[in-house]
Parts: sequence; C-alpha cells; structure tokens
Amino acid sequence: MDWDDLRYFRAVAGAGTLQGAARRLGVNHSTVFRRINRFEHSVGARLFERLPDGYQLTVPGEELAAHAARVAEEIDALELKLLGKDFRPSGKIRLTAPDNLAYEYLPRYLLDFADSYPEIEIDLVVGAENLNLTRREADVALRATSSPPPHLVGRKLLELEWAWFASQTYLKRSRPKTTTELADHRIIGGDGAIARIPALQHLDATLRDAVVMRCSTLDAMSAMAVAGYGIALMPDDQVKPSLVRLFPAEPRAVTDIWLLTHPELRRTERIRLLMEHLAEAFRSEPRLRVKTK
Repeated sequence: MDWDDLRYFRAVAGAGTLQGAARRLGVNHSTVFRRINRFEHSVGARLFERLPDGYQLTVPGEELAAHAARVAEEIDALELKLLGKDFRPSGKIRLTAPDNLAYEYLPRYLLDFADSYPEIEIDLVVGAENLNLTRREADVALRATSSPPPHLVGRKLLELEWAWFASQTYLKRSRPKTTTELADHRIIGGDGAIARIPALQHLDATLRDAVVMRCSTLDAMSAMAVAGYGIALMPDDQVKPSLVRLFPAEPRAVTDIWLLTHPELRRTERIRLLMEHLAEAFRSEPRLRVKTK
C-alpha cells in the first residue's frame, strides 16, 4: 500500500466529490480520479459508490476510513512532536576551543546561550589539538588556522593581529617604542608546538639572544608577561587590563579563528543556534579586532 494514497482516500471521503478533494489537496480533478482507482485496485476492494451527486463510502470503505483516521492522528502527533523538538532545541553539543578563547571569552558567551536555550547541554573540550569532527570527537570547533579542512563548513570569525605585550610593572624600567629596541629587553618566547607558529619562529630568528624564558602555551606566556617577567609576542585575544599593547609584530602576523562543524550537522537546530550565537558574540566583543566573513 502506498501510504500517500490514504490522503487522497480521506480527502474524497471527507469532501464527497472528486472536485472537492482536488481543492483540498491542491491537485487537479484527474489526479484524484487516477489515484482513487489505483488505490482501490491495490487493496482489492471497491471503496466508493459512484453516484450522480458524488462519491459515497462502501462498507469496506467505511472500515478503511476508521483505520485511516487513526493513522492520520498518529502522523499528526508525530509531526507535532518533531516540530516541537525543532522549536524547543535540546540535546548535547560537544564544543572544542583553544585555551584562551575557552577561558577568557566562552564562559560569558555560553552562559548567555544557556539562559536562552536551557535544554541544550554544552560539553567544552579545551586545547589546541584538532579533534576529529567526522568521528564526532566534537560537534563544533573554534580553531586557529589559515586553511580550515575542506571537509568542514563554517565561517571565519576573527583575524587576530600579533603584537608585543608587557605589564606596567615591567615597563617602569623602560619602554621599547620600536622592534629594534627589543634586543635590549627580556623576551618571553615559545616552546614545543607553539614554537612552530610563524610569528614565534620569526622571533627566534631575530631575537633569540634576548629570550630569557620559553613557554609551551600562549596562556603561560601571557601569565609571565602579567607578572612582569618580560615582553611577550602574542595574538590580540590575549589582551588584558594588566597588559599594555606596545606595537604590532613586524612583519605583520595574523591568526585566523574559524568556527567549524561537519556538513551533516550544520542544519541541526541546536548546532545552528550555537554557531550563530558564538559568531554574534565574537563580533560584538570590544576587546577583539574582529573581521567577519
């Protein structure tokens, strides 16, 4: 049985004529005539008496109409249930983000999101490692990259410029005004994975002798700069009230931040809502030099 034929059957049973059923269904008269004849043939019973003033249910037709009404009620209830879930988003989202974005920005953004959508649960995975979205290690990723994987979809949120930062405590000794003056200062460099970032590689190539400490994360570099240990080269998301932004890196260096998900998830309501919320939150962040795409 073609379940769609039940729609035509119920329309004719309710209207009593082919013309009335056609108007209800938004089709032409001949389509209804053809579908009813085919349906009767498929079930092996005459469901309507063809009378001069319209169509009247036979005994088998009345029995089928009772069953069809119950089927229609179940379908309507299912549609309402699915629509209700769509309009009342719920479920879990696994979000991954680099350390500083997770610590400095996401707490406020996600609290606002939770207030708006209390039935959506967020699991936050913090770190620079690239979790595999295809294997569902994460559903949404904030990722620092200039070339996001082609199998993911999303948008570029930020273009973070790199600059030199130091605390007021450190600058009481002296304050460099140009890159060339940095050679006479205490420089905090990168170690491990972050040492491969182009901006920090250039630092090593030009100011290696001035480096007095190396840190394996940007957050650690920032903490040492806040303590007054030295001057650190970092992206603009590390800006803090306790740090002074001296001047941009030379040559200019930027880090792109992308918001990504798997193509099969982008139309999932809770994913769509979270991505839109984060995009707007970062766009409105006064501490960041944001360029949206």
